[in-house]
Amino acid sequence: MWRLIVRNTLARRGRLALTMLAVVLGITFVSGALILTDTSRQVLDDQFRTANAGVDLVVRDAAAFGSAMGVEVERDPLPPDTVDRVRSVPGVASAAPVARGQGLIVAGGRAIVPPGRSLLQSWIEPPAGAFTLRAGRAPAAGGEVVVDAATADRYGITVGEAVTVRAKTDLAGRVVGLAGFGDRPGLPDSTVALVSLPAAQRMLGLNGGSTELAVSAADGVDPNALQRRVAAALGSGYEVTASRDLAAADAAAAQNQLGFLRVMLLALAAAGLLVGAFLIANTFSIVVSQRVHELAVLRAAGATGRQVLASVLGEALLIGLVASAAGLAAGVGAAAGLRRLTAAFGILLPDGGMVLGGRTVALSFGIGVLVTVLAALGPARRAARVAPVEAMRRSTAAEPIGATRTIGGTTLTIAGAAGVTAAILGAGGLAVLGASAAALVIGLTMAAPALTPRAARVLGRPLHALGMPGRLARASAARTPRRTAATALGLALGLALVSFTAVLATSVRNAVRQSYAEVISADLVVESSRNEMLGGLPMSVHHHVAALPQVAVASRVRYGHWKDGQMTQALTAVDPDTLPRVTTLRLDALRSGGVALAAHVAAERGVAVGDTLAMTFSRTGTQRLPIVALLPDRDAQALQTDYAISLDTYARNYAEDMDASVFVKLADGVPAAEGLRTLRAALQDNPIAEVRDQAAAVAGRTRTVDQVLGLVTVLLLLTIAIALLGITNTLALSIVERTREIGMLRAVGMTRAQLRTMVRAEAVLIAALATAAGVALGVACGAGAVRLLGDAVQAAVVLPVGRLASIVAVTLGAGMVAGLLPARRAARLDVLSAIANP
Repeated sequence: MWRLIVRNTLARRGRLALTMLAVVLGITFVSGALILTDTSRQVLDDQFRTANAGVDLVVRDAAAFGSAMGVEVERDPLPPDTVDRVRSVPGVASAAPVARGQGLIVAGGRAIVPPGRSLLQSWIEPPAGAFTLRAGRAPAAGGEVVVDAATADRYGITVGEAVTVRAKTDLAGRVVGLAGFGDRPGLPDSTVALVSLPAAQRMLGLNGGSTELAVSAADGVDPNALQRRVAAALGSGYEVTASRDLAAADAAAAQNQLGFLRVMLLALAAAGLLVGAFLIANTFSIVVSQRVHELAVLRAAGATGRQVLASVLGEALLIGLVASAAGLAAGVGAAAGLRRLTAAFGILLPDGGMVLGGRTVALSFGIGVLVTVLAALGPARRAARVAPVEAMRRSTAAEPIGATRTIGGTTLTIAGAAGVTAAILGAGGLAVLGASAAALVIGLTMAAPALTPRAARVLGRPLHALGMPGRLARASAARTPRRTAATALGLALGLALVSFTAVLATSVRNAVRQSYAEVISADLVVESSRNEMLGGLPMSVHHHVAALPQVAVASRVRYGHWKDGQMTQALTAVDPDTLPRVTTLRLDALRSGGVALAAHVAAERGVAVGDTLAMTFSRTGTQRLPIVALLPDRDAQALQTDYAISLDTYARNYAEDMDASVFVKLADGVPAAEGLRTLRAALQDNPIAEVRDQAAAVAGRTRTVDQVLGLVTVLLLLTIAIALLGITNTLALSIVERTREIGMLRAVGMTRAQLRTMVRAEAVLIAALATAAGVALGVACGAGAVRLLGDAVQAAVVLPVGRLASIVAVTLGAGMVAGLLPARRAARLDVLSAIANP
């Protein structure tokens, strides 16, 4: 039986080629996503292990939590005497103070602004230090700088060159060495400036203190025992952590940022495989229908129904194995491509050698084989149920559509449509919308064969303009409803996802723009060019801007994280005195040291003005802040938060000392263009500070939405490409089935050009059916999701008409392209041979 399976598969490799390609593309996507994220995780693990190489313990200021939303919190500096207290603990071999912060490198008159961090750190002698010299020597005097080798190579910095490092206090010095980070030339997407400890302390304003101590245990001393002794000597105001634990925690915090990307990529890969499953099922259904006589001979020769079932599933298994192997091999290249693609949309991932783990191999083969076999199960069962004599007499006509399937599908479709409609009206919840959308998809899959003939006749009417070829194309699509429906549904699913994403993203983007325009009255805003939510602008930016005669008021905004039980929340800090002059908001009550909540948050928590809210800050622990005001939800959205505090309250509870935004109101009579030029000139020595008008500020706030929308849309094109392969495959296989019919059409006078037109028109009609169903489903679910997000985004449903029109046009054009190969094949059939075909 296995030899027969292999021979049958090889004999029909041309018919199954596109099916195999669909599985290959799907598994390439799955394995590529896993390889990419596994590689990034491994790079982060190695990076943080390297950072603490040669160090047993790390001493830092105590904090209630170390990171939030993947970002390490800033801590207060350690007092200068801490190092002597640690060195006096028995068992300590060395304790090296470390000063670390932000320092921008200016070389050749040009500021180097990397996508990631601009790291300034004091030099630590190896083996305790992660940085090792590649050229030159270590910094000793106050004006000496060591630059990471990666930055030096990228920007042409050489030993002996004059550079400036900008921090709270600038340093004008000279490069005396180049350093690598472990076995790498530097940190990913970052610049590193290494200076002497006194220089770093002065530049970062540490007053002789340090950000941490790197402690090494003496020979023969247990690091765990030493950790307990150091912690006891310092007391509760300090955090003493084993370096390996710190490295693991830091890596886990950084890897949390990869979680969303992994989920998104795997979800899109699942969508591609689901679409591929429609193609596989349709292909096997057609091939089984064409092999009825062959299967009948097997049954007559003694093969049981179970053996026939096994033969068809065996072919699917073989295809799944081969396609999974090919997809896994292609996944390594796909991972590199995905990294470049995500970088093009502003999502940067650590670079490193590709990691192919056993889990990736197992999942790739398991998913590929499972999807292929399950998709072929229905056609295989139908083949096994055919009696030998009946099969010998059967034609390849389509099987009748069962009433039970039609009734069940119609019921699910109506129920799903009702749920989606309720969501559009604002009823139910996101879980109900998801269940309704799933019911709608399943219902359409079941009922589509019964609905397709009528839909094909309606949407196919414009094809009459093509004459007889158009009429025949319309009749052909309606005559084989199972095949047409299965082919169209795969494409419809991909289009539904694209349309859903477009509606949701456009509505959110429009809501951000409207809320910003309604609430923010500032003429200009100064923000970090890297869009750093937790900072990026030194205090000097606000001072420079506020001192300009063209500026009436400059109001600072900061962001921070806090713990709400086990969850992490974000907040905004504002200046209650200047805020009313740059916005429509008055939050005078924040002067008392309380917190303002968005209205929907207060309703969800069941609290009101006068109650207290327990908020855990990394620096000061749990504080109960009085609720002093409620913000309308749209106003809260303009501030990008559900929680607001004053800058004074922020200063008491956070160690961070960087602004996120500075809202600027120009003086009376100062034109916006003049104000823009003046601010840019004043801040030209601060390249991270970017001056934006309202339109640019809104674009910065919606950049993440645009990045995700662009990335998802591009990746969903793979899903649509798989579905278009389904149109090509279905029509190509139908040409084999309709060989005699085509021969008769040619015999009665149809030209090759008319035949090609007929096949292409049928492909366009299938694409039109998919477009109508997919866009309608995607728009409806997107509108429902926007309505149900409600208070969270304060968005009204906005249809991206231009984008949707482009989707329709591109899909119909792609449908025509998908029909080119089958049309050419049909036109090349020999008339006499085709007529003689049984």
